[in-house]
Amino acid sequence: MTKQNILKKDYILMLLLSVLYFLSIQKVIPNFVYLIIALINSFYFFPIKLFLDKSLFTGPMKRKVIKVFSYFIISSIIVFSALLFYTDDGNNFIRTTLFVYGMLNLILLFYFYFTENISSSFILSVCTSILVSATSL
Repeated sequence: MTKQNILKKDYILMLLLSVLYFLSIQKVIPNFVYLIIALINSFYFFPIKLFLDKSLFTGPMKRKVIKVFSYFIISSIIVFSALLFYTDDGNNFIRTTLFVYGMLNLILLFYFYFTENISSSFILSVCTSILVSATSL
């Protein structure tokens, strides 16, 4: 599998995180395991993916900015989903922030589908929405 194929299939990481989040809620795996895997994936999506994705160096500036913003939103959603395990139930700040990032992800989902027609980014946004909906349980 080449590096380009791995980059196109990074939505599998989001589905894996959604399953791991559900398993952590059900106490099948420890919360610490999800925290470590989520932080590694978060670092993959924001700083590392910027260097690996060659499409960010070509094309119009608008598309580059939207993709970078999308990677930042996805990375933030992953971090806040990991933080939910270590906060008390009365803390609404993290849930509200996660909701706002979820709405921004939904806007990006519609943008990628109707405007840019970038299928890999659209699928990644759908899988991120699955993680956001799992955190609202």
